[in-house]
Amino acid sequence: MKRLLMSCLTCTVVVAGWAQGSVRGKVLDKQTSEPLGFVNVKVTLSDNDKFVAGGTTDINGNFNISGLDDGSYNVTLSYIGYREVKRSFTVGAPKRDVHYNILYLAQDAKMLQGVTVTGQKAAMKLEVDRKTFDVSQLISNAGQSASDVLDNVPSVEVDNDGNVSLRGNSSVEVWINGKASGLTTDNRAQILQQLPAESIDRIEVIDNPSAKFSAEGSVGIINIVLKKNRKAGYYGSLQAGGDTRRGANTSFNINYSSSLIDAYANIGYRHRSNTGRAESHQTSSTYNQDYRADNDHWGNNLFTRAGVTLHATKKDELTLSGMLMDGERRSNSLTPYYYTAVGDGLHDYRMDRLSRGKSGMGMYYGEFTYRHSFSDKHFIDFTADISKWKMDGDNWYQDSTVVDGIATSYDYQYRPQHINNNRKEIKLEYENQVTKDFKIEAGYQANFSRENTPQESYIDNTSFDGAAAEEDRKYFNRFIYNQDQHSFYTTLSYKLGPVGIMGGLRGEYWRVNTESYTWEQEHDPSLREKPFKKDYFQLFPSLFLSWQMTPTQQLQVNYTRRLRRPWGGELNSFRDTRDATTVSFGNPYLTPEFSNSFSLNYLKQWDRHSLLLSAYYRPTSDVIQRISYKSSTDGLFYSTSMNVAKSLSSGLELTLKNNIFRILDLTTSANAYYYKLHGFSYDIDGQTVTGKEDHNFAWNARMTASLILPYDISIQTTGRYEARTVITQGYRKPSYSIDFGARKNFFNKALSVSLNCRDLLDSRKWETFTSGENFTRHQIFRHGGRKVNLTVTYNFGNMKAKRHQMKKGSDSDVQMNYGGGMEE
Repeated sequence: MKRLLMSCLTCTVVVAGWAQGSVRGKVLDKQTSEPLGFVNVKVTLSDNDKFVAGGTTDINGNFNISGLDDGSYNVTLSYIGYREVKRSFTVGAPKRDVHYNILYLAQDAKMLQGVTVTGQKAAMKLEVDRKTFDVSQLISNAGQSASDVLDNVPSVEVDNDGNVSLRGNSSVEVWINGKASGLTTDNRAQILQQLPAESIDRIEVIDNPSAKFSAEGSVGIINIVLKKNRKAGYYGSLQAGGDTRRGANTSFNINYSSSLIDAYANIGYRHRSNTGRAESHQTSSTYNQDYRADNDHWGNNLFTRAGVTLHATKKDELTLSGMLMDGERRSNSLTPYYYTAVGDGLHDYRMDRLSRGKSGMGMYYGEFTYRHSFSDKHFIDFTADISKWKMDGDNWYQDSTVVDGIATSYDYQYRPQHINNNRKEIKLEYENQVTKDFKIEAGYQANFSRENTPQESYIDNTSFDGAAAEEDRKYFNRFIYNQDQHSFYTTLSYKLGPVGIMGGLRGEYWRVNTESYTWEQEHDPSLREKPFKKDYFQLFPSLFLSWQMTPTQQLQVNYTRRLRRPWGGELNSFRDTRDATTVSFGNPYLTPEFSNSFSLNYLKQWDRHSLLLSAYYRPTSDVIQRISYKSSTDGLFYSTSMNVAKSLSSGLELTLKNNIFRILDLTTSANAYYYKLHGFSYDIDGQTVTGKEDHNFAWNARMTASLILPYDISIQTTGRYEARTVITQGYRKPSYSIDFGARKNFFNKALSVSLNCRDLLDSRKWETFTSGENFTRHQIFRHGGRKVNLTVTYNFGNMKAKRHQMKKGSDSDVQMNYGGGMEE
């Protein structure tokens, strides 16, 4: 009886499988008879037009929609600039597979009359494991830097110093082309401020990466993917622009592709000029301090990159690529510090500080990659890269103190600092799609980072110009920071019908060695203390569960363990007095902070609309935060980093895309989150530093509206709002801003002119309030202000690319890649 029942069940399943039908065909342009790729295909019931299934044609114009029950259907083909085509068909015995040999789409004469129809790729593509932002579609980025590009990405913030954060947390990794590519926490702000926006193809935000990726970054990874066109023949562009703040930029890039090699080269020059503003009001038990000053910054930068890929055989591919950056920055500011006495017996006075800075920067990055493909979905990759970062900085501080209108003292300081950072990495990755539903990935990665940074000080307490300057041995420092890291990972993915599961485990071992020398220890090794050494081994599991509820709905639950390691400067115990208001120093005893990240994602797609809802919950232990205190010994203010306490972040993020009348594209994102930082109490330098438990509910929102007008004109506006945010020992006030851009194409896109205005309302600023046991501080920072930029781009070479062959995932297509891998 059991065998009979099993046989009946098997027959039922087989018959049900046989009863499934399909519709397939090939779509061609009626005028040219060329295949049309990425045409929208929709299958609906013929009686009530209810949606059943859908997809897009491939690059050769083919489509295949399967899994159709017996019944009557309509198949509808739609594409921008073409008239819609609808066909009726029936699935049932004896014919359950319907095949259209050729379906022609004709251009829409009404749309084309007097109007150049331009297919607009959506500025954002939604995927379950990431959000991808098409930089070329953001007009306001023309002529800007990578920092400006990131500042326009939803949920990403870039502060006045170029520091990047995601969802309000600075513990985020920033990569280039799926790798660190020479970027470290110490140097990425400077590199991103120099990297030209025109070299960027897209930005990927991965807020909960799987075990395949580095565990570094509590809130995830931001991947900057640089342009690398692969089109038969050659293609290039020349760009030049300028802005109202005396900035200028120009770049040239060329690409070549054939069956044997793919090659690209890019060179760009940028001149940056900007005037920022800083204000501060600080109170204490002895003196109140106020200052207000403008800061002028300018600099020049040359950035170049090139690469060549050799298709040695059908299964072997070798790539050699690299990046080079060389430039300098200068700064100048005059800041009057006003001190008002609070205690008896003290006098009011003013200190004027003239600050000048000059720094030369150089970075190079070289990479070799070899791939052997056993098949399209079975390959092994080997990558080796090397990078070097160097910044020679010279800073001058000239102080004069005035009491009752009379200059009473002068002080001159010259502070040279030479940052040297070297990094090497090797990576071996294996991927095998064993069956249609089962995939295995495994890999090994090793990083070796070395830093050796000396800084000196020369002072003259008798003059303003430093005529009698002598070396100040007390402020000499050499900081040595070495870190070796080895990682292994394995991930397994399996799909059972509409349900998918991917589990992974990553193991990371790393060893840290830090040394900080005084002048005496530098010149007499016998006086040196033992290096501070510590090693760690941690496991980082990840689990992704996915349910394809319907062809247009997906639900995903995932968990990952992440960490944030303290970066070099946070571990240096040297006391830095460059800031006249605060002495800052690092803490070599800092330990990593660890996070357990949970998220729930719901993805829904309509014809021209899509919605992504993400709920996240992230408890973190040993949180690293900057704390400030006033010393009872010398009365000065100090700032350092500590593992202060635990924190909790949770929130709901909404991302909505709407394509209206095919000419208006709206991208809306909103993030509402709750943050709680537990209270803490620590003894530092004989001081007890405390922080009360603090929690806050905050939110931010951003909307980008892109409008296509006749005559190949595009207009784009981006508005954003940041609500009040809790920071250590205080909060940051709300802020808002608007960017505007317009672009006009000429001669079938051979020439493009972009005009954009950043910070249209001149409202961008950071305003913070902090307080401690015996002080309060109110600060305002403005990094420039309203800026208008004009950019002209000329495209040349192989211009035969068909306008209808958009990149897959364009328009309102939603990619549902489960687990996914980093695309380069």
